[in-house]
Amino acid sequence: MERFPDEILERLAEVREIELETLGRRTGLTRRVTVWVVIDEGVPYVRSEFGDAGGWYRNALADPRVGVVVDGRRLEAIATPVTDRTRWGRVTDALRAKYRRSSSLGMMVRSEVEPMTLALGPTG
Repeated sequence: MERFPDEILERLAEVREIELETLGRRTGLTRRVTVWVVIDEGVPYVRSEFGDAGGWYRNALADPRVGVVVDGRRLEAIATPVTDRTRWGRVTDALRAKYRRSSSLGMMVRSEVEPMTLALGPTG
């Protein structure tokens, strides 16, 4: 997987939330949601807190071309499902470290949502 430039990765590591754009499976219209993002070994990861019931997650599986919006800047990206259990654990650890003070953290680190982890990479 290609990597985003270092300055983008640094900003994604700093921000609390990003907006993720997906195309609706039924409508084909752009849908934008706010999600958490963590970086592990130079790769951004997002996870569906509602597991496979998350609409944006299902949209990204159906069409992995997504938009990542940070600081008002939109980046074209590809969302790739993460199938490696070790990586799920690393993303969980990164979520615990970055969002340790959030009351929503428990939803994001449940074992049943770990498989709904997506890696984000540039389209280039």
